[in-house]
Amino acid sequence: MQPMSFKFDPEAAKKAGSAAIINETGAYEGVILHAQVGFGTDSQSQSLELRFESNGAKSDYLRINFIGRDGEPTFGMDLVNALMWTAGVRDLIPEQQQTSEGTAWVFPALTNKKTGLVLQKELRTKQSDGSDTYQMNIRHVFQPGTRLTYAEFAEKLPAEAIDKLMLGLKDVDKRQPVAGNGQNTAQRGAPTGNRYANQNTGAAPQSKLQQASANRNNSPQPLPDFDDDIPF
Repeated sequence: MQPMSFKFDPEAAKKAGSAAIINETGAYEGVILHAQVGFGTDSQSQSLELRFESNGAKSDYLRINFIGRDGEPTFGMDLVNALMWTAGVRDLIPEQQQTSEGTAWVFPALTNKKTGLVLQKELRTKQSDGSDTYQMNIRHVFQPGTRLTYAEFAEKLPAEAIDKLMLGLKDVDKRQPVAGNGQNTAQRGAPTGNRYANQNTGAAPQSKLQQASANRNNSPQPLPDFDDDIPF
């Protein structure tokens, strides 16, 4: 094997130090880098929090709420089960581990597992200073390679649901209206930050994973349960 020579590429040099992030609505096939449980600070809510990578682009904070504020299961439980199928995992057993953000309940079984996610971009307004931000929401889960949902797999149907969903899926704009003075109604006079500095909405308490995601980025439906007769 011969060593590689280089010729200076100014466009490549500009990209040095900048990590690609997933910030557009779309269907992504990739790998789960990390999975852990998020807990509500003032409620009984729980969520599955993911770090996900697709073709070198990352999303450091994706969340599926599966337990509501009242402690009751939500539709997110269906998405979690669908995600388990795509990853080839039958059991998710949380383990307490020490992470770079502190102690967390993680799901090692999902680490480095492949999956497909339909992500929808939601534009929001920061409550702190009225500037724009966004978050990426998981709308559906599918098997990478085949683009099959679990429902299609179980019923032996062709892979059509994801393509149909994508035909009408657009960004959701939940930003607050601009007041007569040209500022967002939520603005408190603080200077606006980077338009897409993080994926925190301010609408819910931040978990350690979400806080870590924000720090990193600050440098610029229902599906059936498993059938034991259906193989992975």
